[in-house]
Amino acid sequence: MVLPVHILSWLWLMLMVILGLTRQTAKSANRYLILSRLGYLALIITGVYLSTKTFTGAWLLTSLKALLGLGTIGLIEVAFARRQESRLTPRLVSLLVVGIVLTVAVGWGLHWTLTGQWF
Repeated sequence: MVLPVHILSWLWLMLMVILGLTRQTAKSANRYLILSRLGYLALIITGVYLSTKTFTGAWLLTSLKALLGLGTIGLIEVAFARRQESRLTPRLVSLLVVGIVLTVAVGWGLHWTLTGQWF
């Protein structure tokens, strides 16, 4: 039950980030920043719970996923701050996309390692 909530929280977060970073005004982007922080809350709560269940089976992947997840959240915060200052660069957006892809890839790898199934 917790894994679907975790995945839905990631989807919610990605939707809020895309909508927020593509807004023209800082005020409208700020609304999506607040909504994205609700996604962080759900991700952190479900992530900690899932980490306690997976750490003994794959401690390295679990630790890497946790670090990548926190790093991605940090990059999202920086991207929103730069967006509000109208200084969002393509380099930062590229780094954010790479962080998201790596986090999802390690998450899928962790799931596959522990269950032997991709989905």
